[in-house]
Amino acid sequence: MDPWHILLGVVQGVVEWIPVSSKTILMLISAYVIGYSLSESYSIGLGLQGGIIVSAATYFWRTLVSALWNRKILMFLIISTIFTGIIGVPIYILSRKALEETMNPGIPTLVIGVLLLLQAFIAKRTWGRNLKSINDINLRDSVLFGLAQGLAALPGVSRSGATVTTLLYLGYELSDAMKLSFLASVIANAGATFTVYLFDRKIFTQDILGTDALVVFLVSALVGFLSIRFLIDLAKKHRIKMIFGIAIITIILGLIITITS
Repeated sequence: MDPWHILLGVVQGVVEWIPVSSKTILMLISAYVIGYSLSESYSIGLGLQGGIIVSAATYFWRTLVSALWNRKILMFLIISTIFTGIIGVPIYILSRKALEETMNPGIPTLVIGVLLLLQAFIAKRTWGRNLKSINDINLRDSVLFGLAQGLAALPGVSRSGATVTTLLYLGYELSDAMKLSFLASVIANAGATFTVYLFDRKIFTQDILGTDALVVFLVSALVGFLSIRFLIDLAKKHRIKMIFGIAIITIILGLIITITS
């Protein structure tokens, strides 16, 4: 068992829930620390998101079960997933080819950081106003959410960052935006893992991850479960500060990735 593979699981479990691209961080570790090619590392970062399915499904099992009887949430999951697939799968195929050439994953990360920074200032001005809750999700917001989630297949773009940012701009409370993002992650991450297995299954063979893939999934599931509650509680208590802090971290990360890549 390679200890670096365990590190990938720990990083995935923590970073998945904040607006910093977990697949990009895993990609950089896989490429510049472990030594895989950049395109292989991109597939590793996207394919290893499967462990987070267990985290989100376990933490939100009551909401997932109630979604079967809650028409709004059920339609949100169905519609957003459809549009995520329409956008995300072609982006994955094109991105993997681009990474074999000259694509720099740092630029999208910078864009996400700047958008979050702008949202922090907007949130400060609108503090105390009525904001949308999880039960206010509608068709338009579901489509926009799905498109944003599909764009997260791009290297450097965080799935949680893109989706939470989109919902914040649509007027949702941060904690509810995070809940919707977490719920959607169950299907989205399953789709990401399946897409990688379909188009680049060699990363799960003995030549790259092999049996360590299961260990990475289990580690990311455990760490991911432990970090969800902390981040939701933090969002409820320190909404604006959290958006601002994550924005700064994301911008710094984007600059580092842009320079080093």
